[in-house]
Amino acid sequence: MRGKLYGIIVAGILVWALVASSLTAYYWLEYSKYKRLYESLSVKVIVVNIGVDYGNGTVAWYNKTVLPAGSTVLSALVQVAKVEYKVFPYGAYVVSVNGVSERMLSKNEGYSWIWYIYDKKKGKMTIGPTAADKYQLSNNDIVLWRYQHWSYP
Repeated sequence: MRGKLYGIIVAGILVWALVASSLTAYYWLEYSKYKRLYESLSVKVIVVNIGVDYGNGTVAWYNKTVLPAGSTVLSALVQVAKVEYKVFPYGAYVVSVNGVSERMLSKNEGYSWIWYIYDKKKGKMTIGPTAADKYQLSNNDIVLWRYQHWSYP
């Protein structure tokens, strides 16, 4: 009688182990399938820090701004501020940010919006190398838009 009871218990444990293993394998395969599907459909994003220097001592920072991968300096600014700009063949030109508009004092002097990007190698902000709508941002970039005076002799 005792041997029969042990046989039943062992058979029960084997059945339980087989069912549990089969269910585990099934759910792992389903999980893997849906994870791959989700990753193929999900939008890739970048996180950047955007500063707006109004030229009067006020600087507003929009840190950890989440943007779709492939965003430009201009699209990042549009995400955090009210922006007016003009598009020319060479690229977009920002005219106004949050109501602060460019100002011409003469044909050789004025105030305009100029963008800078943090250069990690140089350890400082450097003027943007191209039009804001042409420069594609990378993850963890730091961008500063500065309203500043300029003049030409």
